[in-house]
Amino acid sequence: MSALFCAVLGGGVGCTEASGGTDEKDAGIDGASVVTDAPVVDDALSRTDAPVVDDARADVDNGMPSTTYPAPHPPLPQLVNAAGGPVLKTPNVRLVVYPESPNQEPLATFAQRLAASTYWAATTEEYGVGHLSYAGTTVLTGETPPALITSTELQLWMAQKIQNGAFGTPDPQAIYTIVYPPNTRVEQPNPVNAIFGPVASCTNFRGYHNNVSIPSSDGGGVSYAYAVLATCSSSLGDLTEVASHEWIEASTDPQVTEMGLFTRSGGPNAAFYSVDADHAVWNILSLGGEAGDLCEVERPEAVYTPPDVGNAVQRTWSNRLAAASHDPCAPAIAGLPFFESAPVLDETVTFVSGPTGAVTTKGVRIPVGESRTVEVDLFSDGPTSGPWTVKAEDLLNRNYAGFGLATTLAFAWDRQQGTNGEKLHLTITVTDRSILGGGHAFVITSTLGNRRYEWPGTVVE
Repeated sequence: MSALFCAVLGGGVGCTEASGGTDEKDAGIDGASVVTDAPVVDDALSRTDAPVVDDARADVDNGMPSTTYPAPHPPLPQLVNAAGGPVLKTPNVRLVVYPESPNQEPLATFAQRLAASTYWAATTEEYGVGHLSYAGTTVLTGETPPALITSTELQLWMAQKIQNGAFGTPDPQAIYTIVYPPNTRVEQPNPVNAIFGPVASCTNFRGYHNNVSIPSSDGGGVSYAYAVLATCSSSLGDLTEVASHEWIEASTDPQVTEMGLFTRSGGPNAAFYSVDADHAVWNILSLGGEAGDLCEVERPEAVYTPPDVGNAVQRTWSNRLAAASHDPCAPAIAGLPFFESAPVLDETVTFVSGPTGAVTTKGVRIPVGESRTVEVDLFSDGPTSGPWTVKAEDLLNRNYAGFGLATTLAFAWDRQQGTNGEKLHLTITVTDRSILGGGHAFVITSTLGNRRYEWPGTVVE
């Protein structure tokens, strides 16, 4: 989780995209099973045949099914580097395992195959990240894995190991990846409020990435990225899926924190940490706004097994595909049309909450106890097998009901099915005041067969 709602929910407590603490993700807070029946994929980052569509243009289809693909709709988000932070130009994976780890050799093989695959360039090249390499594995000979370690303790441990050369000559382009065995529990601060107690590996997250600054000889500091992988099952695919997610995010956002501190904005040198301001609510759709987080909710195609890798990986966000109104998760999947249901939210809304200060984004204003009806534009980038079904949910309640966030929104549709070009109408009622400074969030889920896509929106009292 990041940016806007990280601070709103955390009340000053740092957030990870999956849980809370260091600012990175788990490749699946819900523990979704790995999909290994890989669909055929193609490297379609250059597919820009579809026009960039803005709903400001005339509604030429009058809400009727259209064979012009895609029909007019609001734009998809763009993953932005608001702080202008660096990315890794020559990232290399350095694995760190405890003695007798059964995954030592399989993960090393996976890292080498990933480095040689077309997958890496398809997911990172557009962000300025270069070729991946595997730099070797360090076995922590004579060390016993901890039964419990907090994210703060882990960060200090990682800093000490890097500084004393335990993993070789310190390399700012490295992604130091510690793999913990099943009997190690990693804890992070709670994403909603520290009073709820910490969240834990395998229960709430499966991995994250962070960075640490090491003092340099010139009196400054050098930042080093690291990733943490929890072993939550006997499936190698679970580990490789999470590893691909974290290595991509560590490469596209290697300095997410400032001196290891948990921050609401990702730190002054964060890179591709969150989406553009108009789409700020997307940062909480999958509990994070980085490249891997944004594609978490796309199921079942979020995870697949590339033939040239042989293990499960996660697809991640592509600005190029999003700008062309294709499925924004790369690599692109051949033969599966992308379909979505986009609420038209053209008001500029602002609310103030906790340490976040004023948050300005696109949304809709609805006072408590009142209702508003918004247009929902249905579009696809090609013919679908039939109409898809939509539903709306209170997003904050869906993601954080377990932490005490009650439902504050109610919904009513004029109808709940449609195809490209059709326009549905969603009536939103604010049923109670938000405890988050007047900010609410909802999400529209589009389902066709076993496939689903989601589009969130912001409501301000």
